[in-house]
Amino acid sequence: MNPPVPSNCKFAGHFDQSRPPRSHTMKSITKFAVLLIGSTVLLAVGCQSGGKYIETGGTQSVVSVGDVDIQDLQRASSEMLQSMIATGILKRAPHQPARLLINPIVNDTSSRFDVGEMTYRMREQLVNSGQAQTITAYGKYTEDEAALEEVRRRSFESGTQPDVEPDYTLSGKITQIRRNAGSTKQVTYTFRLTLTDPNTGLEVWTKTADVTKQGRKNGIGF
Repeated sequence: MNPPVPSNCKFAGHFDQSRPPRSHTMKSITKFAVLLIGSTVLLAVGCQSGGKYIETGGTQSVVSVGDVDIQDLQRASSEMLQSMIATGILKRAPHQPARLLINPIVNDTSSRFDVGEMTYRMREQLVNSGQAQTITAYGKYTEDEAALEEVRRRSFESGTQPDVEPDYTLSGKITQIRRNAGSTKQVTYTFRLTLTDPNTGLEVWTKTADVTKQGRKNGIGF
């Protein structure tokens, strides 16, 4: 007859059901670590993708390979404005400040944006500095219908024609040239502006500004 075995003794090779296998424990730890790392990465990405303010047209702006960005308009309008002022053409106008009539700018590109944004920025500098006045109530390109009606009313009552003839008219066009080399895309946007003397029909100032962008996809910064 075999002697009784104490309850606290275990034979060699006896499997303790109260303890999970070592391999199972390691798998659980590994899975937990993966989940923890994944959660941390997602949290970091989520924090980075949150909205924030940046300098308009600054180095952190989105650069669109196939579209016109705000920094493109800023650059083009700045070049145009500096050229126009440097020639002194506005100071030679019959009226001072010079009177400008701005025609709609033609957008001959596949990018959809407010083409007037470029001339608005130029107007702001010219008008506020006293170098020019823009006519906003004149003919078919009237921007202020209420002002035009008031001009017509006063003209009718006085029996005279309003003295709003422009010294120069401003017209322009934006074009593009697209090229590809493998997966790399390149597009050049050309901004053109011209001042014309309406009394003679002669071009008195013109300027082009090119903006070229290249890349495989849109990015941030430049």
